[in-house]
Amino acid sequence: MTETLLRSLRDRVIDEHESLAGLLRKCLLLGAETGSSSLREWARLELNGYSEEATVPEYRKISGAPMSMDSVSGNTWTTGQTISRLQLPADAQEHLGEFLFLTQPVEEIERLAQAQSLHFKPAGLAAAQLTWNRSLGPYQSVMNLSYVLGGSMFAGILGQIRTKLVDLIADLTMATPLTELPRREEVDAAVLHRIGHVGDVYSTTVVKPSGPTAIGASATASSGMSVDEALQLLTAVQSAAESALPDTTDLEVALAELRDSIITPHPETGEVVQRLGKLRAVADKLGIAAVSSATSAAVTALTDLAMQGAFG
Repeated sequence: MTETLLRSLRDRVIDEHESLAGLLRKCLLLGAETGSSSLREWARLELNGYSEEATVPEYRKISGAPMSMDSVSGNTWTTGQTISRLQLPADAQEHLGEFLFLTQPVEEIERLAQAQSLHFKPAGLAAAQLTWNRSLGPYQSVMNLSYVLGGSMFAGILGQIRTKLVDLIADLTMATPLTELPRREEVDAAVLHRIGHVGDVYSTTVVKPSGPTAIGASATASSGMSVDEALQLLTAVQSAAESALPDTTDLEVALAELRDSIITPHPETGEVVQRLGKLRAVADKLGIAAVSSATSAAVTALTDLAMQGAFG
């Protein structure tokens, strides 16, 4: 079973005609056999869709999604007008984040990818339309406000999922014979490296490279960044939040907990990785592009350091 499962994934993952859902179901089995809850959770979320509580991965976030609007002003009707979020009144924009989250199961995304154009009206957009209408004068009204996405957008998401799956399987088979199972630590590290924080599951083990392991503030990631330099990126996250938000309490708490786990005399990799996941989750919920970008840079650098064994 082990040889068949690993070989099947390795041989089939690069076949563009192979069902992506089928490959993800094989990942469910591989996660079960290796004991990797991270791999199982990622595959399950892709197959079943992401709930409101789960952290939606970067490749499922759309920034600046266009909107379509019908409106009436006196005797003038306008249909299918294309607008952006920034054209809404400020109070209406408050109901919308900067990102549109695509949480559908992968098989539904495959169907959506076949369409030429699709309209979506999440609850936040309905609230924004109501708020906008309250500010308009008599005989003026906004109707049928919706996001408009082309099928190619969903096709692009499928492509990114497949690419991440290829990278993931390549990592797992690089040093593991097809007749053997990779260790749970190796699977968790590959998921963390290629996909990042998954749902509500934190990868708590990281594979150290062979040979001497660098530990401490002077240790460097493969990019050449030291722990001290990576910590400076956390300051950039806080600055970005303070510039965009009136209340940054949750983010400040997550940043403080992460810093404490790193600068302790004997940092633990599992705790650092858990704090990184919490920071990303808090930043994602804010829905601010500048904060998400700064957080992504910091999390990537510190994750790289963790995979190099910088935190013991």
